Amino acid sequence: SSPQRPVETLLSLLHDRDAVSRRTAAEALGKIGNPQAVAGLVVSLGDQSPIVREASVRSLGGVGPLDIATRVHIAGLLVDPVQAVRTAAAETLASLDSTKDLWPMAMAQLAHADPEVRRAVIQAFESSESPEVVRALADRLHDPDPQVRRAAVAVLGESGDSKVVGLLREQLMAESSSSVRGEIAYRLQFFSEGEFEEGLGFVASHDESAQVRRWADQTLRGLRGARDSGSRPQPIPPAVPEPSDRYP
Repeated sequence: SSPQRPVETLLSLLHDRDAVSRRTAAEALGKIGNPQAVAGLVVSLGDQSPIVREASVRSLGGVGPLDIATRVHIAGLLVDPVQAVRTAAAETLASLDSTKDLWPMAMAQLAHADPEVRRAVIQAFESSESPEVVRALADRLHDPDPQVRRAAVAVLGESGDSKVVGLLREQLMAESSSSVRGEIAYRLQFFSEGEFEEGLGFVASHDESAQVRRWADQTLRGLRGARDSGSRPQPIPPAVPEPSDRYP
């Protein structure tokens, strides 16, 4: 009868003995989007059940503007022991208007021993165009873990920074992982500069991976077609090796 009553009921269910009930309540609060749910969902970020933590952090992304204290709580889950929770925290942070205030905290986690944590931190800054972020992620192109390097390539490719082109071109020629080379070939299609086409053409002809050669060739054809028509390069439908739209 009262619009407030469902929210109050769901908030009380965040303390239910059953973890599935707590998760469902957290999910429902996110769908309702009432800002009054923020405090309860923040508490649930510390729930002993990972399914509740994941649901709570995702729901916080849909309940209105979040203050810096709440964002810090979310950022704390970037080092959660469960990968699904880390990923949810990263995606929620990336969806927020600004993560600038969280960058000092994240910088420390880029040196975390667990590569999945480093990868989650990188993902959290997908929407950032800060030069400081770009410089830090450029360093991750030399991370010992190929999936971390691939995540860094994806975020750098989304940054729109023209300086990224040179970094990706150099990495393309030096990269040992075919999955990372494929990601680079995919990301280069979003830049109109032609200075990297020679290197991309070499990869299309000589890369040891047939999948990377195929993707580099498709990217080259898309770039040349866009240039000939006078239009901006358009994303090419994903092909093997299926580069990530966000992250693999």
